[in-house]
Amino acid sequence: MPLAFLAVLLPTLFWDRPIDTADTLRSAGIERLCVPAGQEGAWRKAGFAAIAFDRARAVQAVAPKVQYHMDVASATRVPWVDANGWRFEREPGRSFFYDAPAGSAALSAAEASAYGAEAAIRAAPADLQPFARMLKFLAETEQPRLPVKANIGVIDNGSDSMGEVLNLLARHNLLFHVIPAADAKYDLNIRQVPAGANPYEFAMKIRRDLTDEKRLLRIYGSNVVLVRLTGDASRARIHLLNYGQAAVKGLRVRVLGAYGHGKLLAYEHPHAALEDYTVQDGATEFTIPEISVYAVVDLVGQRHAPPSHQTAR
Repeated sequence: MPLAFLAVLLPTLFWDRPIDTADTLRSAGIERLCVPAGQEGAWRKAGFAAIAFDRARAVQAVAPKVQYHMDVASATRVPWVDANGWRFEREPGRSFFYDAPAGSAALSAAEASAYGAEAAIRAAPADLQPFARMLKFLAETEQPRLPVKANIGVIDNGSDSMGEVLNLLARHNLLFHVIPAADAKYDLNIRQVPAGANPYEFAMKIRRDLTDEKRLLRIYGSNVVLVRLTGDASRARIHLLNYGQAAVKGLRVRVLGAYGHGKLLAYEHPHAALEDYTVQDGATEFTIPEISVYAVVDLVGQRHAPPSHQTAR
């Protein structure tokens, strides 16, 4: 069910516990709720902005986290990021439901907000305060949505194999946007996954065909931070989501385009600022000193457009 009754499109707590937990919610700073049908009236009488939410009609989101698997070739642990960005891209306009285990509610809220997705999040009681703090941060940093910026246009046929490829592209920060038909503004247009193709090998072929030099956005220093880029001719907003358990320090970011100014908005680090800011060779680079869960970088004053897009697939 749409959450459009909210003034700002923000993730909302799904709460199916008894009404006598109202004081617990108030003490955590929670004022807005999604509740099972039939309970919204009681919660409104208790002073909450409540709406009925049918979780069975929503798309199930995975709990955002990092899993570690052994790499047979190198005998090292390789992180696998469980994230929902590719699902949001694939099903725009749908409502999503997170059943967020303890410790994941704040990241769930940040992830949904970064993609502008309507989401109800069932948080553990221990997560109520960090969840409320994240909602406050999201409300303070919210701005009008900018167009998605991506290198790769994907004509999604809805197949499982295409879903795997989208997941892999997102995990490797290869920026894509699902589109209805091929568009020359993208460096690559992907129409289908070849029959019998290995999704990982196909995703890596897409990366080689694109080339790292043309990528609109690259990060250095973490394999558990995923990014999203939006913008227009004169400004850009970079969303950075840390799926790991520990804070990421010293993350280097490179974005195509010469931007004359950058502002960092980092959850739990209100006074943080971008470091080592440089503009050269048609790109802007800077370092983010620390990311706990989520950070946003706003760039303004682009003096040059990125190199023209040229190939289609």
